[in-house]
Amino acid sequence: MPSPHPIHPRAAVTNQLLAYAPSDLPIPAADPALVEALVQPRLSLFWGAETTARTLLAVATALAGRGQPVRIFDGGNRFDGYYVARLARQLAGSLPPRRPADPHELLGRIRLSRAFTCFQLAELIETAPASPEPLFVLELLATFYDESVPLADSERLLTSTIAHLKRLAGVGPVIVGAREPQSLVKDRWALLDRLQAAADAAWLLRPPPQPPAALQPGLPWA
Repeated sequence: MPSPHPIHPRAAVTNQLLAYAPSDLPIPAADPALVEALVQPRLSLFWGAETTARTLLAVATALAGRGQPVRIFDGGNRFDGYYVARLARQLAGSLPPRRPADPHELLGRIRLSRAFTCFQLAELIETAPASPEPLFVLELLATFYDESVPLADSERLLTSTIAHLKRLAGVGPVIVGAREPQSLVKDRWALLDRLQAAADAAWLLRPPPQPPAALQPGLPWA
């Protein structure tokens, strides 16, 4: 289970720290209690130095496996159909007999929309109807980090986008993933700060610490 952990001094929301392993069903999808928390109508954020897309896809697929239709907005070209199909087959084989064991039926509960610019993603979110169905937004900030868009325009557009995310989260769960800005666009940290401040709950994802490498015994002197 995650534990409260302060992460970023500029974030107004309490962050929690999750260490995840590169498995087929990473945390939080493997944590039923956390999944239950995520299906509450609120704005949840997963962020980290690396992409959080697979974690969000695992949660979305797990919910679809329980019979829950889900919506996915892909803002960073991160939807991995092969990964989702593999998870669907894995979950279908482990579902109770009372549920259908057809991975195609599970996949049919996932509705995907793609956006290739911050303006397209903002429009997707702005025009999305409020619904109890969970909404996942993959790599929300990826296109907002685009240096071809002036920072002032990105900030203005993100403010409007967050307002619509909060509107949607008033009716159903909204789970957003975001990656830290890379070194070339460090001036765009303010965008992640705004998203963290707007989130009702946030988790930092990072790989678990690697065990120290075993020391090899030295060769005996000849």
